[in-house]
Amino acid sequence: MEKQESLTFKQAWLCEAIHLRESQWGPQDDSKARLLAQNEYTPIAKIIRRATELSQASGLTTSITKLSAAGWLAFFVILGLAILTGASSAFATLGNGTQPVNIVWALLSLLGLNLLSLIIWCVTLLSPTATGGRLAQLWPWLTRKLARGPDMGLAVQAWWSVWHQARATRWLLSTGTHLIWMTLLLAATGATLFALSTRQYDFVWETTVLSPDVFVNWVGWLAVIPQWFGFTVPDAEIVRTSTLVSQHDAEIARRLWSGWLVGCLVIYGVLPRVVLSLVCSLIVVRRRAHIKPDLLSPYYVAVLSRIPSFIHHADDTAPPPSIFDIGNDHPPYAGEAHTTEHLLIAIEPDPKDLWPPEGIGSIVSCVGPIDSRESRQQILRKMAQVRPNNLVLVCDARHSPDRGTLRLLRDLSECAKRTLVWLRHNQDSQAHTPAWLSQLRDLPEIKLNIRDDPASVMQWLERHHD
Repeated sequence: MEKQESLTFKQAWLCEAIHLRESQWGPQDDSKARLLAQNEYTPIAKIIRRATELSQASGLTTSITKLSAAGWLAFFVILGLAILTGASSAFATLGNGTQPVNIVWALLSLLGLNLLSLIIWCVTLLSPTATGGRLAQLWPWLTRKLARGPDMGLAVQAWWSVWHQARATRWLLSTGTHLIWMTLLLAATGATLFALSTRQYDFVWETTVLSPDVFVNWVGWLAVIPQWFGFTVPDAEIVRTSTLVSQHDAEIARRLWSGWLVGCLVIYGVLPRVVLSLVCSLIVVRRRAHIKPDLLSPYYVAVLSRIPSFIHHADDTAPPPSIFDIGNDHPPYAGEAHTTEHLLIAIEPDPKDLWPPEGIGSIVSCVGPIDSRESRQQILRKMAQVRPNNLVLVCDARHSPDRGTLRLLRDLSECAKRTLVWLRHNQDSQAHTPAWLSQLRDLPEIKLNIRDDPASVMQWLERHHD
C-alpha cells in the first residue's frame, strides 16, 4: 500500500487560509510563489510551498502564529479557572468543620453538575449537529478575545474549516470539554483530601420521609466499584447510625465516610473524564492524519495548472520518492526475456501534434498512434511479441483519464520491463493533470514525466539502457 504523504496541521491551516482568501477576494499575485513551488516534487508540496510564501508575504503567517499562541493561552487560563472552581467548591461543600457534613448534599454538590453535563454530552453525541459540549465553546470565544490584529477572522475561519473537513470538530471540542472537567474534578478531589487531612469532619445523612434502608442500599451500590480500587467504605451499620453525630466509633466512621467520598469522586468523577478525554483525543489524532488539500477540487486544479511542472534531474541522482517516480521494474516473465528495443506509443494524440515528436533519438521505435479499437488490439499483439525493456506511453493531459485509458496503460505496461507515461500539454488551461496524478497512484509500476520536452524522455531512456 502506498504511504500517504503527510503534512503538519499548520501547513494545512495555511493552505486553507489562502484558499479562503482567494475564494473571497480573488487570486493573489503569486508569480514568486509559483517560481519557488516549481522546485517541489509532489503536487501537495507545491501547494504547501505556494501557500507558505503567500502567507509570509501577506502577513497571514504572523496572524496564524498569534492566534495559535492565543489559543494555548486561553486554554491554560480556562484550566486555571477550573482548578480554582474545583478547589473552591470542595472547600465550600465541606465547610470549616464546625458543623456536620450532610454526605448526600456533599456528593451531589461535587458530582451533580458534572454528571448532568456528562449525560447531556452523551445524548447530544447522537445529533449530527453536536458541538462537543457548551463548556468547550468558552475556549474559541476567549481565544478571539485574546487574539487581536489583521486577518484574525480569516485565520479563525480557516482553523474551523480544516477541522470540519476532517470531520473532527466535535471530537476536538469534546476533548477540551472532558479535559476541563477532569481538571476541575482533580482540583476538587485534591482540595477534599487536603481538607480531610487538616480538619475533623463528622458525616451524617438526614431524611424526613425515606426509610434508612434507602440510604443503606444507595451507599452500598455506589461503594461497589470504589471497593475494587481499595477505597474504604462504611458498612450498613455505620450508614444506619450516621444520622447521629455522637455515634459509636465516630473516629472509624469518619475514616470510612472520607474514603467513600473520595472514592466516589475519583471513580464516578475523574475516571470517566480521563477515559473520555483519551478516546476523543485518539479520534482527533486519527482524523488529523487524513487532513490534506483536495487536489481534485476546482480551486487546486486551477492552482496546479499555473505552477511549472516537475523537472527531472539530468544526472543519475534520483529525486526523492514521489508520485512522479513511484514505480519498480516488472519481474521478468518465466521463459520470456525482454528485448532491448525501446518503444514509443501515442495514445489518442492531438492530430496537430507532430508524430513522431522532434528530439526523439533513433534508438526509439515509434509505434501507433492508438486511436481506435483496431489499433489498440494490433499494438497489444505487437507488445506481446516484442516485450521491450523500456516503454514510453505518450498521453494528452487534456483528455481525462477514463477507465478504458487506465486499463490500456496497465495492459501495455505489463508487457514491458519499465514504463514511463509522458503526459503532454499538461500546462494547457483544459488539462486534467491533477486527475492523472490521482489515477496513476493506483498504477505503482508506472513512472510519470510531465515535462513537454523530449530531452527528459531521452534522459530516462539513457539511465535505463540495458
